Amino acid sequence: MADRTERRLAAIMFTDIVGSTAVTARSEPAGLALRDHHRNLVRTQVDRYHGRFIEAPGDECLATFESALDSVNCALAMQQALEDAPDPDLQVRIGIHLGETVFRGDEVFGDGVNIAARIIALAEPAEIYVSTEVADALRNQPNLELSSRGEHQLKNVGRPVAVFLVQGTPGAPSLAKRRPDTGDGKDIRSLAVLPLENLSGDPEQEYFADGMTEAVISEFARIGSISVISRTSVMQYKQARKPLPEIAQELGVDGIVEGTVMRAGDRVRITVQLIDARSDHHLWADNYDRDLTDILALQSDVARAVAQQIRVELAPEVEEVLTTTRRVDPRAYDAYLRGLKLAAAPAFSREYVSKWQAALERLERAVELDPGLAEAWSRLARVRVGLAAVSLDLRQRREFPRARDAAERALELDGRLGAAHAVLGMVRLNQDWDFEGSRRAHERATKLSPNDPFVLSNYAWYLLMMGKTEEALGVSEQMVKVAPLTIGVRADRLSHHFMARDYESALEEADRIRALNPAFASGYIAHTYWMLDRSEESYREWIRGAPNDAMRVAIQNAWAEGGMDAIARGFVDYTAETEGAAPRERAIYLTYAGEKEQAFAWLERAFRERDPLMVALKMDPRFDPLRSDPRWDDLMRRIGFPES
Repeated sequence: MADRTERRLAAIMFTDIVGSTAVTARSEPAGLALRDHHRNLVRTQVDRYHGRFIEAPGDECLATFESALDSVNCALAMQQALEDAPDPDLQVRIGIHLGETVFRGDEVFGDGVNIAARIIALAEPAEIYVSTEVADALRNQPNLELSSRGEHQLKNVGRPVAVFLVQGTPGAPSLAKRRPDTGDGKDIRSLAVLPLENLSGDPEQEYFADGMTEAVISEFARIGSISVISRTSVMQYKQARKPLPEIAQELGVDGIVEGTVMRAGDRVRITVQLIDARSDHHLWADNYDRDLTDILALQSDVARAVAQQIRVELAPEVEEVLTTTRRVDPRAYDAYLRGLKLAAAPAFSREYVSKWQAALERLERAVELDPGLAEAWSRLARVRVGLAAVSLDLRQRREFPRARDAAERALELDGRLGAAHAVLGMVRLNQDWDFEGSRRAHERATKLSPNDPFVLSNYAWYLLMMGKTEEALGVSEQMVKVAPLTIGVRADRLSHHFMARDYESALEEADRIRALNPAFASGYIAHTYWMLDRSEESYREWIRGAPNDAMRVAIQNAWAEGGMDAIARGFVDYTAETEGAAPRERAIYLTYAGEKEQAFAWLERAFRERDPLMVALKMDPRFDPLRSDPRWDDLMRRIGFPES
């Protein structure tokens, strides 16, 4: 039977003897002995560092490794052995590259092998040169020092290759799974997965690395017995060079998962390691090399492996989720990851609608190519319900039934997707006014995805709308624990405090957000000051949040003419002139302006048009001046609020 050809990512190490021709010219036996010494040295260290020795002609040796770190540590160990037991004739130089490699029997070939073979020619005796792909994989290795040696146009390589000199002391083999179990990691109960580093060498592949980071975090988020930091909070550490203990302290976690991802065609390699951030101690590392069709299994394998290392016992339902995966269409998964990147735009940003619309196109393409990709259906539902529920433009209500359809399709494929249940909870709350159905969906979502800030935020909002303030703020607190540095999540927390009438806490949350982003603006801050009768501060917040110069000038003029009453009437006029403006929003400013009859008239219109935010009426403090009117209780009854 012919040897099977396999294509995968690998670290390729070439070594050769400098000056062996002169030794052989003096004495052929001495030359042969020198080559044997070289081969024995390489074989010994390659085996120690879990590599594969491959026969090569002449003075060269070739080896492959699953880990770039293992290949470099092997090279350093070889050079150290030559220093400790010097042979004046044996001077070795080494070149290493990480790239796609073709394996067939005992042969390896491909572009990755060619680059490694060319890099070695640049090195001097006793030097180790590596490519950018290898150098990127060595970040945060305290025993290693990298020095740039510039870009070089290598023979038969189409692009310039940047090379680096590596110096340092060899570390132990990086695959900690090969060492005896020491019991480390058993006290880790909170994790952050730092952004996976893109090793492809192509900046256009950043969406792939970011999307894979989010997908891996989502797998961890299913495990309810540990707290997992959200993607939005960890992404600020992308390309950061902070010490890991410092990052862990800022995020409030015990453990850090970091790694790299490299895609070559439809082949993907992820290298991950687990660090006890309290001691900066490396506990475990491994490589996962799969076809893109098996990417869901890869992500589940990573989550299960880390759970095992930190001694987390998986609930049967979670175990089933992490062991039941399917193959995917690579084109569909690529479109899905592109959609994730676009959908990450926060709802408070001015460009979020355009980015979310672009995300819809990618996600719709994903489910068109692979109708069985449940994760894509779920994210499609999230984006659609976000457009419908977040926007004050009622024309976006058309997205509610589409979000419902996408969520139901996702759950037909995988009933354990917490985010899809949360979407159904939102649709039942905002569109159907089905409060009991919404409760069931949100509780199911929270059970399945207890670390997902999207799930937690919407459950907290539901509880607030039902008047369960204390319970809601407890869920809201858990939400910020898993997303402590995410501005959008903290903005949700601000709104929760506002609806709970805890105005001082709302302002404290605003201060925390502005420590992260001084330019942050939110109408809830202006409304909070308004409720506290702190007019000048409310005015300044309206100015800060004005979407354009014309609006800013209008607010300034209104303030100069009649203070907050004039601003309220100005907003009434603005909402009347804005196409698609929510009638409930106009009713808020009519209430502020003391126009009680008009406020009720617009609330009736909001009722007829099923304004999604009518579900906030029961708790919204801005309508307090209307609550003593009998028409208010009648409106609450018709909406169908359950009695407290």
